[in-house]
Amino acid sequence: MKPIDGGRVHAAIRSAEAESTGRVAVRILPHDTPNALQAARESLHQAELHKHPHRNAVIFLVAPKSRRFAVYGDDAIHQRVGEKFWNDVVEEMTPHFKRGDMTGALEHGISRAGEQLRLHFPKAGTQ
Repeated sequence: MKPIDGGRVHAAIRSAEAESTGRVAVRILPHDTPNALQAARESLHQAELHKHPHRNAVIFLVAPKSRRFAVYGDDAIHQRVGEKFWNDVVEEMTPHFKRGDMTGALEHGISRAGEQLRLHFPKAGTQ
């Protein structure tokens, strides 16, 4: 498993958040987790992203020791894109992870989330 390139991930986040009111976060767990989705939900709350006024934050959680990851969208973004979107993003990210390319997986998932954030939650004057 190659280390995550923080610069590339930060650039992907900046791009995803550009022209949108959405927030995107990435959390890398240093320990095992039996349930990455639950850990992602908890991480969203720990980071207080659920307090974002638009309720459109998305968190990507990676647990390398468990070989698990999850994508979790807060209420408003989830209502707009639905469960199928999140499942598709996870499915698209999985081959990257299987190749040991955590950075590529995150870039892809963040880009997909950014597309939906810009579509459903554009900043004023960018639509």
